[in-house]
Amino acid sequence: MRVALTGADGFTGRYVAEALTAAGATCVALSADLLDGAAIDRAVAETDLDRVIHLAAKAFVGDADWVSFYQVNQLGTYRLLDAIARHRPGARVIIASSAQVYGPGATGLIAEGAPTRPANHYALSKLAAEWGAARWNDRLQLAVTRPFNYTGVGQGDEYLIPKIVAHFRRRTERIELGNTWVQRDFGDVRSVASAYAGLVLADEIPDVINLATGRVSSIGDIVQILEGLSGHRMDVAVNPAFVRANDVPVLGGDIARLRATLPHWEARTLEDTLAWMYNNERTSE
Repeated sequence: MRVALTGADGFTGRYVAEALTAAGATCVALSADLLDGAAIDRAVAETDLDRVIHLAAKAFVGDADWVSFYQVNQLGTYRLLDAIARHRPGARVIIASSAQVYGPGATGLIAEGAPTRPANHYALSKLAAEWGAARWNDRLQLAVTRPFNYTGVGQGDEYLIPKIVAHFRRRTERIELGNTWVQRDFGDVRSVASAYAGLVLADEIPDVINLATGRVSSIGDIVQILEGLSGHRMDVAVNPAFVRANDVPVLGGDIARLRATLPHWEARTLEDTLAWMYNNERTSE
């Protein structure tokens, strides 16, 4: 099975490529500027592929350049789907969306049928990509994943957990964070990658599926675990500049559908993930 992967050189893509190889598939990087329809068309036409995982996106929610969210995440996805439908009709395509589409008001462990109320441009661009992708349903086998927060070695320090880990590794006296009260479903990129490999190779998969752990933890939990790992304590302060407006208080994923589809899949624990990151020589690239 030849699986084409967009975003293969990104944080998640590198782990997905490894997971596909471990699962016995041949991973083929599908590289093209998502803003360039002609380049995408050429890349798809020249790539020998059976199925596709579409990870490439503009992903940092706090970026002020809101226009590019739609140019890349929405329109770029449409260009890619159109090219695949013309050159590889009937192919399975897994589109990486985001749990951010559930938005404010989503509480507890959220199932895929929950209402969608995106509260920022990133989330709205992802939901728009989901909605628009349905226009290719008659020519492609489409599935949408909604990953909740996940992290791991190689994620940049602009993201929450790598930032906290880096501060503990440097043994700083103080760290400034945003909304410290939020609770999230913090996953491990290795578990997410394994799920992507399993889903793209499975005989049948749902149209929409959460990628999560089914557990929520607070920022305080993360700090406490890292204090235990490092033997170091530091002052945690809230910087108003880092506080996101319309942030979602509690966001956890119901993974019943994922477990039914991939019964042997397991999510790594937060303790395992943090130990991996803290003990690794690099926390970001």
